[in-house]
This record gives sequence, structure tokens and C-alpha cells, in this order.
Amino acid sequence: MNIKIFDKMNKVPGGLIIIPLLAAILINTFAPQILTIGGPTTALFKVGSSAMMGIFLLVCGTSINIRQAGLPLYKGAVLLLLKCIAGALAVWVAGSLFGPPGFLGISMLALVACLTSSNSSLYIALCSTYGDASDAGAISVFCIKDGPFVTMVVLGVSGLANIPFAALLSMLIPLLIGMLWGNCDERFKQLCTSAQPLIIIIMSFAIGANSSIGTVFSAGLSGILLGVISAVTGIIFYFLYNLFLRNKTALGAALGTTAASSALTPAMVAQADPSLAIYVDAATAQLATASIITMLTAPVLIAWFDKRLRARAPVTQMAPSADVKK
Repeated sequence: MNIKIFDKMNKVPGGLIIIPLLAAILINTFAPQILTIGGPTTALFKVGSSAMMGIFLLVCGTSINIRQAGLPLYKGAVLLLLKCIAGALAVWVAGSLFGPPGFLGISMLALVACLTSSNSSLYIALCSTYGDASDAGAISVFCIKDGPFVTMVVLGVSGLANIPFAALLSMLIPLLIGMLWGNCDERFKQLCTSAQPLIIIIMSFAIGANSSIGTVFSAGLSGILLGVISAVTGIIFYFLYNLFLRNKTALGAALGTTAASSALTPAMVAQADPSLAIYVDAATAQLATASIITMLTAPVLIAWFDKRLRARAPVTQMAPSADVKK
């Protein structure tokens, strides 16, 4: 009998993260003793998020192509810079006004994790319709924002979190190992690509196993608000990204998304700065909600911007071979 559970999870937006996360939350709420039995079960499903994050960062590193050059490198660098600036501005404005607790139930931890992430899978999918090879190739640099590293840097530099240098280095080492190994060994890169879904599922479950269903419900409305904020930034990113390009593209609006994997970031950041632990449960639920909302809004927004560009520009300007603005 083959009931294809994995395929069904994949059909749900962000399903590989959200479904294990919710399953673990339900188990931890109604039958927590199952997860505290000890041995490999507890080590893997209750307290295994740190080890899984290390493997996840190594896997992400294998997708960084250090041989990538020219326009893809340029575009990826610009996209990454824009996300870093967005996080820094959020800290500067909202952080100075409200501090770590944030506003309307959205902590600075949740806000920065949201604004420094974006949905890489959705971006790649949209490239096939609204971009070209250089847009798709940009992900080899842009994917550096996957995981908690950029969030930790922004929060640490701002002073809103006490992030030791050793904690930042601990995030970089698996990423660098994966990058070097993946660029030297194509077979290893393929292995990591195949293993990534399993790692995400286990890591999501381990994080959910430390939360409760009450937190999820209490974070519902603020999670929707966070998703709306993220979606609105897509409009700003659209205009900013096109300032750096000769031939305009609608794909800048794809930055107005929240990665489903960003729901895993708060727990990782709180390990570096335990003072943020009080915000982890709510931030995790909020980011999971925001990721679903932006999965729905981003394609609509990009399609509208693309239609607007094509109506206003000559056909030659919208050709796939976009160049850097000089």
C-alpha cells in the first residue's frame, strides 16, 4: 500500500514545515509524555532542532555556486543586500520605538526574521514565467539569507539581541563546509538536495514539540498582520530592485514573501541569546502564518507588475537578456 504522504504534504503551501510543526504542537499539548520518553526518540523529536539546523545550513551551503559570475552574481548580491537593509531598517525604526517586545503582538524577533527571509522556492518557480536564466542563477547567492544567520547579524549589530561572535561563527561553519564540498563534489550536492526535505520535516517537528496549541491560536491575528506587512514590502522591493537594472523585471516583488523555513529561525536565534526565548513560540506561529499569506499574494502582485511593465515598455526591453544598469 502506497498512500503517498510526502506528496500530499508537498501539495500544502509550506506543508513540509507546517504539517510536522502542527503535529508536534498537538502531541506536545495533549500527550507530551510521548516526546519525553528519552533515548533517540527525545533526542531526535524533542531536542534535535540544533543538530538539524546544522545539517540544514550545510545543505544550504551546497546550493551556493562560487563559480557563478556576471549578471546572476550581481542580481543575487542586490537581492541579498535589499533583504539585509530591510531587516536593518525594521530594527532602526520599530526597534527604537518599541524595543524587543515589538508592536501589536509582533516581536522584533518575528519582524526581523520575516523581513530578512523570502520564499526561495516560490522565487525560482516565478523565474520560469517572469524571469530568465540570470534571475534563476541569482539564487546561488541570494540563498545565503536562508536560515538564521542574517537575522542574527541584524539583531546583533542593532544591539536588540546579545549575539556572541561564536554563535555567528557556528552558523557560518556548516554553511562554508557545504559550499566548499558542494562546489567540489557534484554528487554530494545532489545528495544534499535529496535529503533537504527530510531534514526540514524533522527540524520542524522538533521545534513544534516545544510549543503548545494555545500559542498558535493567540498568534493567529498577529501572524496575519505580519504576512500583510511582508506582502506590502514586495511593492517597495519591486521599485528598489529595478533601480539597479537596465531592463526592468517584476521579480523584485518576490522579496515580499516570508519563507516557510523562517518559522524555524526564532528558536535558533534564542539559543544564541536566551533572553529572546519568551518570544519564540509566538514568533514561530506568526512566521508560519505569514509564509502562507505571502505564498498567495506574491504571484498575484508579480503578475500585475509584469503586465504593467509589458504595457509600458517596448517588447525588446522585456527580452529575457536583462543587463545591469550602467
